[in-house]
Amino acid sequence: MQILSKDIPQANVLDEAIRAVIAVSNGARTDEEIGNSIDKGDRNGRYYRLAGEILGFLHNERGQNEATLTAKGQEFTGSPEERERLLAGAVLNARLFQRVVPFLEAAGPNGITRPQLDAFIREVTEPAKGETTAHRRSSTIVHWLKRISMIREANGQLILSGTLPDGVEVMHYDAPDEPLSPTQYALTDYNNIAEKARSAEGYLASQIDAAALERAGLAHQMLTNCVASRIRLAGAIPKQNRYIDLSATINNNHYLFEMKSTTAVNAHSQVRKAISQLYEYRYIQQAPDAKLVVVIENPMPEDKRWLIDYVVNDRQLLIAWDGDRTNLHCPDQLRGELGFLVQP
Repeated sequence: MQILSKDIPQANVLDEAIRAVIAVSNGARTDEEIGNSIDKGDRNGRYYRLAGEILGFLHNERGQNEATLTAKGQEFTGSPEERERLLAGAVLNARLFQRVVPFLEAAGPNGITRPQLDAFIREVTEPAKGETTAHRRSSTIVHWLKRISMIREANGQLILSGTLPDGVEVMHYDAPDEPLSPTQYALTDYNNIAEKARSAEGYLASQIDAAALERAGLAHQMLTNCVASRIRLAGAIPKQNRYIDLSATINNNHYLFEMKSTTAVNAHSQVRKAISQLYEYRYIQQAPDAKLVVVIENPMPEDKRWLIDYVVNDRQLLIAWDGDRTNLHCPDQLRGELGFLVQP
């Protein structure tokens, strides 16, 4: 699906959007009041207020011209020492940037040109009047990503930074129909994935509820944090949505990870559940070449060791486990593929 115009920032300077959010925290409400507070005038006040909404810091009832802080906005304005981290997370939580970052990621260390970014933006965003619209949108995207140190420009190429900004552990996708690591970048491919997600809407709703329950557990969170850390150390970007624990692109290979807390009693059922979920997620995400990784809390119990052979040699999946609370481990034959994960 196309990114709607309302979700595309028109405020080129991210720091001015920050000033607009702070102005609202100080009592500004209307576009005129916001614009005057940041010396930008009524029209630009609206642009920067909309930017605050895209960041998730401001809320405005449509047609009311009455901006207020969201809970995220209150946290942002009330925690000056945390603002850089919260700002980077807010930018990367916006759907437009969640579509742009994988596109830049796929280009690798050579990066892309501004015209290539313009063409991509023209392809995946709602059309607007004017031939220069895609370029203006791209310019704002570049400014925002530079501001949070996610990209650099060298020899006319836009190059994605190795991993996430300081303090941002995972890139979280709110929309379950947005691909985490697409393999194609045409609008038809995004539409196909969105359609698959819609057709599985009831299933996904149940998986989102189950995932929220699992993620509340300390063991699950520990595994997720550990794997995300290893992904970042590998110079890649860990991503997740409400039902996929983690996804990453490392050395041009796409990975989907499912974490499971395990005991001697439930290891079999948890591994079985992880396998089925990973196959379904790969189908919905339309990523047939993605490598599927089961990550479990404890080494496999002796009487269930055959499951490792089943996962690796029969199902052609990957598996790793914690076991000592410091390092991840995997079968010897997988160390080539999972070296980034199991080597501290």
